[in-house]
Amino acid sequence: MPIDPNNPNQRTPCVLVLDASGSMEAPTRSGKTRIEELNAGLQALREAIRADDSAYSRVSLSVVMVGGPRSEAELLMDWTDAVDFEVFKMNAGGGTPLGAGMILALKLVEEAKADLKSAGISYTRPWIIVISDGEPTDDREVWSNAVLEAQKAERDRKAEIFVIGVQGADLETLGKLSQRPALALEGVRFKELFVWLSDSLSAASRSRPGENVELPSSDPWRNVGM
Repeated sequence: MPIDPNNPNQRTPCVLVLDASGSMEAPTRSGKTRIEELNAGLQALREAIRADDSAYSRVSLSVVMVGGPRSEAELLMDWTDAVDFEVFKMNAGGGTPLGAGMILALKLVEEAKADLKSAGISYTRPWIIVISDGEPTDDREVWSNAVLEAQKAERDRKAEIFVIGVQGADLETLGKLSQRPALALEGVRFKELFVWLSDSLSAASRSRPGENVELPSSDPWRNVGM
């Protein structure tokens, strides 16, 4: 984990688990595909974080792609401080090995905490953000293990897990990854979602470890009727 020794600020680590399965090639009303809208959302996240002094210096990000050309759970970006975060383009394809992606995300969280401790840098509880438009295609055993590990991580207060379903997603199945119900994205409002994420991470980054954080409203991106 690249840690800037000149930045002793407390960190808020966040793993993005992003669905890049073949169904994300579906066209939208904007004329773009879902994966194109998701890529644009990541650009909005970068801009929002860079415009926020707290998030810019206190948030660390990692990205796991689920699906894609190789149809696997793949680490696209290892831990990177927000100041060094650069956007990359994802290409859709394959299935949705979401269970494998979640297991990788939980491993990344533990690695981040260990590295921050060794560097003498404090941190708030890490976040895991899961975004998917379908349901897992893992073997049943892999998915079951992922659900158990995710639920245990939340019970043990090792991570905060948020699950967002794009139109057509199996919210009931996806929701098993978190103690919170899975929320539905309105249309393809990825930009609004990622601006909310930046604002939320900024709030978390200003909190004390273990402190409850009041998050901004999810109304700008959430579909309350799905």
